[in-house]
Amino acid sequence: MAGLVAATTAMALAEPVTLERDSVLRAEPRTDAAAVGNLAKGASGDALTRQGAWVQVKSGALVGWLYSFNVRFGAVTGAGDGAGGGSVLGRLFGPRQRVNVTATIGIRGLDEEDLKQARFDGGQIQVLDGFAATPEQSAAHATDAGLAASRIDYFTGSVPVAGSGESGSNP
Repeated sequence: MAGLVAATTAMALAEPVTLERDSVLRAEPRTDAAAVGNLAKGASGDALTRQGAWVQVKSGALVGWLYSFNVRFGAVTGAGDGAGGGSVLGRLFGPRQRVNVTATIGIRGLDEEDLKQARFDGGQIQVLDGFAATPEQSAAHATDAGLAASRIDYFTGSVPVAGSGESGSNP
């Protein structure tokens, strides 16, 4: 009985989605996870849960994980109407006013309160310093990669600015 209640609850919370591009459905929310199946652009289904930038989707008999950039939340609407569906997820993640969701999805979890509570941790600076390479290590790595040093003089001229008829100069 508990399983039936959980399944019914999950279906009630499911958010309709439409694929924006052909996508591989993954067994786990990782790019190297096994493929469960392929879904074509325009396929529809239900988002069951989210984990980071991944969305668990049920489409037909298939259940798996898709990268959220490939998914439009909310009911399928007319082309170009900018609607993101009537639900909260549709309004948050659906297309609207041509916002570039790709550029902002990674920072949606931070709010002003999180930033106010942030504290300096000098130990993290030491961790970062541990990643620094010496000039000798950098030169050895470049040589191993087949790279060679070149001297390029500093550019002091000007170039035409596209479409303005003016020239811009390099500071």
